[in-house]
Amino acid sequence: MLHWISPRSAACLAIAAGCLVLAACGSGADSKLAGDSSTAQPTAVSADNAVFPASDWETSTPAAEGMDASSLDGIDPYCVEHGCRAVVVLRHGRIVWERYWGGWTEASTDNSWSMAKSVTSALVGIAIGEGKIKSVDESASDFIPEWRNDARNKITIGNLLSMESGLTWNMTYDPVGGDTVNMLAQADEVAFAINRYQYRAPGTDWYYSDGDAEVFSRIIKAATGEEVAQYAQEKLFGPIGFNVSQWLTDNAGNSMTYCCIFSTARDFARFGYLFLRDGQWAGKQVVPADWVAQSTQASQIENTNYGYFWWLWQFAGLPKGTFEAMGFATKRIYVIPSLDVVAVRLGEGDDATWDDSAFLKPIVDAANGH
Repeated sequence: MLHWISPRSAACLAIAAGCLVLAACGSGADSKLAGDSSTAQPTAVSADNAVFPASDWETSTPAAEGMDASSLDGIDPYCVEHGCRAVVVLRHGRIVWERYWGGWTEASTDNSWSMAKSVTSALVGIAIGEGKIKSVDESASDFIPEWRNDARNKITIGNLLSMESGLTWNMTYDPVGGDTVNMLAQADEVAFAINRYQYRAPGTDWYYSDGDAEVFSRIIKAATGEEVAQYAQEKLFGPIGFNVSQWLTDNAGNSMTYCCIFSTARDFARFGYLFLRDGQWAGKQVVPADWVAQSTQASQIENTNYGYFWWLWQFAGLPKGTFEAMGFATKRIYVIPSLDVVAVRLGEGDDATWDDSAFLKPIVDAANGH
């Protein structure tokens, strides 16, 4: 079936499945054990008195934002060793550290991979805030007629966002049996994601599934009457000045809500900063504040490191409350509310030795003044 893949999907196929490997394996990594040795206190900055970028970010010095510059410089050797191509660090809404490697610049765009799932989650929150989706407890079958007359009518919006729908998803990446690979081979990826059978009761088991995320391409369109990328531009990207060079679609024109938004490190930082500011942007509530809080808390008991398409790792020795959007090839948007910090890391290829704690430690040390 691989000859059916569109050129853009073919580009995804080579490594897209790796985002699942990354996510599935992450919960066992030593660097992500629960713990908090930090004594950092929340900053006084809030959405009401915060700085917001217009067409470009304000830049500042680490010292002006209460950070130790020499500590921040510890990012560079780690990134040189681990294949970073772009890193942007914000504090108090200003860029305090920014580097590019390998010929990349601030204009270079990169594929979000599964960081797009966190964007999809934000769009669901916006639709709930507008009353177009009732709540996370609403049956997904209200938007997916194929599920109305069988056991799948018990799957809720929240079950899908939590990766506990109970629908089948094969986590291997063999072209014969791997579901992500097979989904990419379809002209209509949404139909493939929808036409799965019930494997377990909803809410009883957690396992990572691109299929659970892709059905939101149908749900958001059915709820809002707009294609996902159009709705996102109107309700999210436009209001915060997030420039998207491309959001991949399948051959049927469906937005790939599980992956593949192309933008710059600075623009991905806008999305992280929106969540740092509780969904508010320059006086406008773009994402409901209660959704920001709800989606970045544990959504179920099977994997308490997972919210609604956000990762909630408690990094050893680092501040509690850190959350992140995470994608294949070590794509990261880190949000550290207690330190008023956002950090973005982009790069080429995956790095099995990447340690989020090692990357974040110089940033946390700098914010703590040492």
